[in-house]
Amino acid sequence: MNDSIDRTSALNPEHAGRPLIQRRAKETREGILEAAAIQFSRTGYAGTSINDIHRNANSTKGAMYFHFANKEAIAHQLLYRWSEAVSETIAKAEATGQPADRQLLIVYRELARRVETEVITRAGLVLCLDSTITDAYITYEDWTEDLTPLVIDAIRSGALDCAESMSRLAESLCAGFIGAVQVAVSLDQPQTIRRRVDDLLLMWCGTDPATVRKIEGATL
Repeated sequence: MNDSIDRTSALNPEHAGRPLIQRRAKETREGILEAAAIQFSRTGYAGTSINDIHRNANSTKGAMYFHFANKEAIAHQLLYRWSEAVSETIAKAEATGQPADRQLLIVYRELARRVETEVITRAGLVLCLDSTITDAYITYEDWTEDLTPLVIDAIRSGALDCAESMSRLAESLCAGFIGAVQVAVSLDQPQTIRRRVDDLLLMWCGTDPATVRKIEGATL
């Protein structure tokens, strides 16, 4: 039986090698994204050229243009990765079954952890307010809209003070979060992101975020 399997692989070398090729392509793509994320944090989106990314990505120009047509295409992939992180985190928080205000704390603490430890996720967040990238603001607006239902539920339950505009409160929470991240990035202190966001959560929600960790099922 094993001989049969070996012969099949030998007769189809292209099929047998495809997983390896796909893995290498994925690694190359991730390497380009990470190099771009690091370079954007150093010199900003406008101050970074495609050649800057290429020099730091350890890949050929051909490989880079195979995955991305230009610098903006790379930026849009980073924006997508931030949106993906938001969607995943909200879904996991909702799955805990905690009250809405606790879910908000969970979401922001988990996003803070990811932004602090994942350079690609962090770059996507920062880029969503870059006016030189086509439609980047849509990523920011989608983020606030995704969080609005949780904010509304928290207000209606009495856990958060009522605001004149529920959707505006959701936007303010996102604005405060991204402000804390940008300050940490500007000071080259990404390791302080979680601490800064915890401080903001204490002011926003009147609850020490550390208490969330003591609630069963409240961590991701």
